[in-house]
Amino acid sequence: MVNLLASMVDMISLTPGDDFVITEVTDGEITGDPGPGDGAPLVGPGIHAGPSGLILTSQLPFQTSRMVEKNDHFVRYELCDGPPEPLESWAELWNGELRIDSGTIALSEYSSDGAWKELEPFDLGETGLSWSVRVLTKVMTNTEEPDFPRDVYQVQLYRLQLWRPGLTP
Repeated sequence: MVNLLASMVDMISLTPGDDFVITEVTDGEITGDPGPGDGAPLVGPGIHAGPSGLILTSQLPFQTSRMVEKNDHFVRYELCDGPPEPLESWAELWNGELRIDSGTIALSEYSSDGAWKELEPFDLGETGLSWSVRVLTKVMTNTEEPDFPRDVYQVQLYRLQLWRPGLTP
């Protein structure tokens, strides 16, 4: 059985269709590739991967029924002692490997203007390692009150599951 060693939830507000990065940070500074404004190869729907970071694109639809500029996107980091079981109700965006020499990652806006919010790093507990990563997503909408529009609220959730490579279920 795989054990969850550590977890953390972070949040970013984005306009539907905008990008954000989850990448390596060192002493509070973005050092990962890609970083804000960088490019990386497309590896799945709405996800680009570089050697030490990811670019993710909001998959929320534009809300024409209401004037909403930004929606919340939540990222849950999950550090495990092996590959966790897939979650059937979540869509898998990518499964691969990232090299995180500093041992910490964080999310940031993709904008390259340099005015990023204060980074909330997630500590992987070890430096100088590559990590196996699985990225999952789920869009939540109003399903409880059918008398109201489904887009009365929308939020996108992400799970970043990380474990040391070479471990098999």
